[in-house]
Amino acid sequence: MENYQTLVVKPEGKTLNLWLNRSEVHNALNREMIVELHRFFQWAEEQPSYRFVVIRGEGKSFCAGADLNWMKESATLSEAENLEDSRLLTHMLMAIYRSSKVVVGAAYGNIFGGGTGLLAACDIAYTVSNARFSLSETRLGLVAASITPLLMKRMKASRLKELIFSGRHFNGEEAYENGLADRVFESVEDMDRFILQLLEQMLKGGPLAVIRSKQLINELSDGTSMDEYMKQMPELLAEVRVTPEAQEGITAFLEKRTPDWP
Repeated sequence: MENYQTLVVKPEGKTLNLWLNRSEVHNALNREMIVELHRFFQWAEEQPSYRFVVIRGEGKSFCAGADLNWMKESATLSEAENLEDSRLLTHMLMAIYRSSKVVVGAAYGNIFGGGTGLLAACDIAYTVSNARFSLSETRLGLVAASITPLLMKRMKASRLKELIFSGRHFNGEEAYENGLADRVFESVEDMDRFILQLLEQMLKGGPLAVIRSKQLINELSDGTSMDEYMKQMPELLAEVRVTPEAQEGITAFLEKRTPDWP
């Protein structure tokens, strides 16, 4: 198994417990973490002895979205470098979504922006009632490009519009009501106990039958649209994140002030 700087992997039986490990910044996604997540799922695909992956976050949060210092650096990249950098997030999310493993997301604390996309990419998404969610990209002058196709798989379009347009916070109960989470629990301990029970139950199914069932459900619900949409998203993200509006929004957030929109 590889050594990672931003992840911790703890195998247990047929399960790979995967911990996002940038707790000092609420596990915000930077280039290194995105690349390592992609590498991990590529490696996991070659490990038939493991059937499940459970994604959690070290510290107080699951994932507080993209590291804005990483996003701000996009202004210094060439057009080609910016596009390639933007593709990293999409490729990582699709590696999770298309994994032959059953991927369970266990979210608590802050789940913002790209963190909601990470949760939506999981086959099964759980959270706790006091979790804090936000689709806050528009407040930064950004578009939730790479994560929107995955969120659309789970949420009603009109409700997704409200949450993206407003950028407001919502809790785990509302995430469950909107379809972003499949269950909501009163505590992390309750969630972890339920996940252990679920893993035991899934072990009773034939390994190939579970894999084929996942593939079938994805194919029937996706058609060909998901892959086509996701191919287009890096171009949109690359285009938007270097605009003056996005750079002002990101800078204002980092400087803890209100953006000066035109």
